[in-house]
Amino acid sequence: MSAPDVGTLDFLVRAAREFRRGGWVFTGFHWPVLAGQLAHHLPGAPFTQAFEAGATTHGPGRLVPTSTTDYPAYGNALGYAADTASVLLAMARRFDRVVLDAGTVDLRGCVNSSVVGEHRRPTVRLPGGGGAPDVAAAARELVWLHGGADLRRIQARVEHVTAAPGPHTRVRLHTRWGVVRVGADPALEEVADVDGAEEFAAHLAALGARTDGAAPRPPVDAAERAAAAALLREAADRGYAVARRALAEAAAR
Repeated sequence: MSAPDVGTLDFLVRAAREFRRGGWVFTGFHWPVLAGQLAHHLPGAPFTQAFEAGATTHGPGRLVPTSTTDYPAYGNALGYAADTASVLLAMARRFDRVVLDAGTVDLRGCVNSSVVGEHRRPTVRLPGGGGAPDVAAAARELVWLHGGADLRRIQARVEHVTAAPGPHTRVRLHTRWGVVRVGADPALEEVADVDGAEEFAAHLAALGARTDGAAPRPPVDAAERAAAAALLREAADRGYAVARRALAEAAAR
């Protein structure tokens, strides 16, 4: 089978490097789970993952977890289990960083994962934020992961705010095209050498973000890319739709 789309691979590696900075990292579902699993196979500082349900892990799971409560997948690395309230409220301010999924996100660092359309009678109902509102508001450093390929999901202001950072939270948005500092003065910090990067920068500029002075994204080496490709193949077998799409897109090239 062909390798997945390079943009997806590089995005995952960059997201995984956030974990390899070390410390305690709160790990949300979807892209954060995949990035955290990949991070254990990349060089860098040791780290501990904390999941919403209370589990912490100190190594790679035996399998790619299909949720943050998939204990059989990562039970081999389980170190301590608290309760959800302790993780989201008491511990949130102590995490070195919080990594969450951002399906629809804006330049303020807010996400919408609740509804599309008028709130009382929406055109689409989304799964909601779970514990994201609590942990995002309390985070010292918040990393949003947006792995999609639809620029319309990155907005100036989301239609409904499901989760938002606190007033003193440092917030960055990782995408397949680059990294954006979001908040009061949104700016493109890193730009990737991938298809669509120019359109991404133009989209950000149209939304009001600064795009001048962005640095080139640090390179991803062959070993990192191979590890990310293997992770996506395993994730596809475990039911991750995003991994299956990446593999299908690569096979169609």
